[in-house]
Amino acid sequence: MTFIFPLETHDQRAIVICGIVFGLLPTIIVFLRILARRKTHRALDTSDYLIITSCFFTVVYQGVAVSSVLVGGVGIHVQDIKDRFGIEDGATLFLKHLIAIQVLWALSLSLCRISIIHLFSKIFLVQSFIVIARATYVLVILWALAAIFSAFLLCQPFAFSWDRSIEGGTCGNAMISWITTGVLSMVSDLILLVMPMPYLLGLEVSWRKRLLLAATFSIGILTCVVSIVRIDMMTMIDFDDVTFTIPHTVLFSALEPCIAVTLSCIIILRPLFGGRYSPDHPTAYNNPSVDALARKNSNRRFKQLNDDSSETRLRPEDVGYRASIAKSPEPFKGFGNMGDIALEMGSISIKHEWTVKEERRPTSSTTQKAKS
Repeated sequence: MTFIFPLETHDQRAIVICGIVFGLLPTIIVFLRILARRKTHRALDTSDYLIITSCFFTVVYQGVAVSSVLVGGVGIHVQDIKDRFGIEDGATLFLKHLIAIQVLWALSLSLCRISIIHLFSKIFLVQSFIVIARATYVLVILWALAAIFSAFLLCQPFAFSWDRSIEGGTCGNAMISWITTGVLSMVSDLILLVMPMPYLLGLEVSWRKRLLLAATFSIGILTCVVSIVRIDMMTMIDFDDVTFTIPHTVLFSALEPCIAVTLSCIIILRPLFGGRYSPDHPTAYNNPSVDALARKNSNRRFKQLNDDSSETRLRPEDVGYRASIAKSPEPFKGFGNMGDIALEMGSISIKHEWTVKEERRPTSSTTQKAKS
């Protein structure tokens, strides 16, 4: 029968309570994300399925963290586990939990980051961004593999990871391994934070909206802060009394994927908090008119041409030539799905492609010949 340790210390209670909260919070947020998709009549895509899977591993992680306290003895001195509770090898059960913690931590974070990259690739339809996104894909996958394999390959044989009585067993430096994967994790978060900023700040909208969008996407800085604190907590671990000195690391390791999943969903929850929706027009926000935006951001002044107008020529004001337009039957083919931009960023979905050609203004002599 499995022995359950009593909750006697503040660290034990904190991990158990936070494990419950950190399991519920991302679950609720992911549910709201799915609800936002349904409200805008959009099917779930790859980024949604990835974040759902990441949320699953995050919740399982919280369960393992709580189990490490109740079954593994986290928060209690190793010597007390032996003397008070009669468990000879006090750290064995926790060290088994530690393998699962490392694997679940890497899986939940990597899947969350890949989901974010996939979502960004559909928002920023620029070839340079797509190239950066693919390189980041590779970086995140390599980091995840390194973090997972280090959990299994650090000690030889593998059972020596928790059973130090095995003769001939050896282990590498766990502290260096954990700090290295922690630093690389933080670097991945920083890359995801910086990636969209040049494109957001380059949008042809008012500075206020640009800064608002940048602030929305930069909330991922919280994950970086948690990573830094987590790395600092690692340096305080004493492996001779690992169960008593590791609670803060377990706590912040549990917080990191919870924050990552939550923040990755927040940026697309806007449909739940305003706007008008229909199957053909996903979003309608109270933004300035397209004509006003064009007049503000364009260097040329064109007369307004409404969508239902019968005009077939754009006539620039005070310019010595005319421009004709024609509707192309071929749909726009870009680097991603333009329809998702309306949902993710609240901008305009392009439904037509127009080809603009310049013509010289007829001279007076040509005009006279045409009249005659």
